[in-house]
Amino acid sequence: MAHDVFVLAGVLAFAMSGALQAVGRRMDVVGICSLGVVTAVGGGILRDLLIGAVPPAALTDWTLVPVALVGSLIVFWSHGRWTVPRRPMLVLDALGLGLFCVEGTVKALGFGLNPYASAVVGMLTGVGGGVIRDVLAGQIPSVFRHGSRLYVIPALAGGGITAALWSAGHFSLLALLAVAATVSAIRIASLRFRWRAASPRDLDLDVG
Repeated sequence: MAHDVFVLAGVLAFAMSGALQAVGRRMDVVGICSLGVVTAVGGGILRDLLIGAVPPAALTDWTLVPVALVGSLIVFWSHGRWTVPRRPMLVLDALGLGLFCVEGTVKALGFGLNPYASAVVGMLTGVGGGVIRDVLAGQIPSVFRHGSRLYVIPALAGGGITAALWSAGHFSLLALLAVAATVSAIRIASLRFRWRAASPRDLDLDVG
């Protein structure tokens, strides 16, 4: 049950973020729905291929693509009826990140991966959809940009905490929701307060 809740909530959030990205790139309804669906299920397909869960859930679970389409169509329908600022896309992306990094870790653990590997798979599940979204929208993925806000770090931390809770036997829906909410909050806070990972420029080394 917890798995289904996390999957569907993450799919809806990521689909709407992808659709909003498509709106910003002036795509038509086909482009909006396509980018929304790919954003929603891309990370999950990557997760399933890594852990050997084939065919991927996106191709066998009849609920995932329809939910992603609904989220995309909501964005399509609302566009033009009121102004869609960039902030909702970032918030939805943060929600998807938190939900998917936890869900990906849980599924990897269920397939017998060790906690470390499961945390990595969870991180890739969380960031995969956003990377695919940015590439298809003709942008450098945010996780690779200099000065980008925290994205991979909170996702990996969320996967690590989820794996640690599983190892310690403190595994419950409430605990997993708390981890997902924390990851999303850190991502949103990094956008609000301009937190970012260190880069070579920050070291200010004299190489001359």
